[in-house]
Amino acid sequence: MTDELPERLLAVLRTATGDPHLDFAAPPEPLTGGFWAELLAFRLAGAAAGLDGDLVARVMPDPAVARKETLVQAEVARRGFPTPKVRAAGGPDDGLDRAFMVMDRAPGTPLLGGLGGVSAFTRLPRLATTVPETLALTMSQLHRLDPGPLRSQLDAGLAVAPTVTGLLEHLRALSQAHDREDLAGAGRWLAANPPPAAAEVICHGDLHPFNLLAGPGGAATVLDWSAALLGPRAYDVAFTTVILTDPPVLVPAPLRPVAGAAGRMLSRRFEHRYRRHSGVAIDPGSLRWHQALVRLRALVEVAGWDTTERARRSSHPWLVSGPAFAARLSRLTGVRVRPH
Repeated sequence: MTDELPERLLAVLRTATGDPHLDFAAPPEPLTGGFWAELLAFRLAGAAAGLDGDLVARVMPDPAVARKETLVQAEVARRGFPTPKVRAAGGPDDGLDRAFMVMDRAPGTPLLGGLGGVSAFTRLPRLATTVPETLALTMSQLHRLDPGPLRSQLDAGLAVAPTVTGLLEHLRALSQAHDREDLAGAGRWLAANPPPAAAEVICHGDLHPFNLLAGPGGAATVLDWSAALLGPRAYDVAFTTVILTDPPVLVPAPLRPVAGAAGRMLSRRFEHRYRRHSGVAIDPGSLRWHQALVRLRALVEVAGWDTTERARRSSHPWLVSGPAFAARLSRLTGVRVRPH
């Protein structure tokens, strides 16, 4: 976190509220978690209703993606879905030089908080039940929301792709821009072999255990809507099964077969629980296609990082699982895909 961020955030909030005396109740606290946005937890002294509780500022580097994320989160929160309410938002010209969102601070801890390496497997028996169930229940609740009101907002001049079709077109263009003919070839295969058309739902696009906070009584709160879009429910299911099948956890080589078997088991349980809660069985061919799109999305993102960026993000899930993603994408498309 930059030293001046709290001071600049306070200035922005003073302007937004028209209160020049607004101040922090205590020094703001940087939050960890995620690789894209900067997070700052704080509480304001004497603020009006809506800004008088525990808050989090999410400061984002890409204003177009930030705009989409803010629209989606605000809309699903308005509809009663369990995600923090958006209290304020702005773009790079509003005082922080980056887009930002101020939201309620949700109680709870990440569903897999504090896990890493071998410790992830010591708790596996309990997690094998709770993780798939919580993910499936939460996703099925999201997919019940009518996407119509959000669609009209996302269609209003948004500068990023708000649909699965647009995402594929964007990934193909980026592959060419990064001089990655292998990724472009995989994208062409996907475009030439689309799955059957299906109704659109609101997809979180990044629903994994670390984007869920487990609160009191087991209630889950969903965070990080930067990858959200409108698409077939198969896309959302595909993302979560990809993350569970090839878990981005660094483990010693002797435990990798165990990690793989555990991941596949969690993925199968998640699919089963999603089918139970939603009443919808995802077509296997459509699921494979959307899993390939998710893996392509990850590999294209990594292709845009230079050597320094890859070193800085060495523990990023896309790098940890990149070799597995590339191998699976290669098998489906027939294109020899490199992890980076």
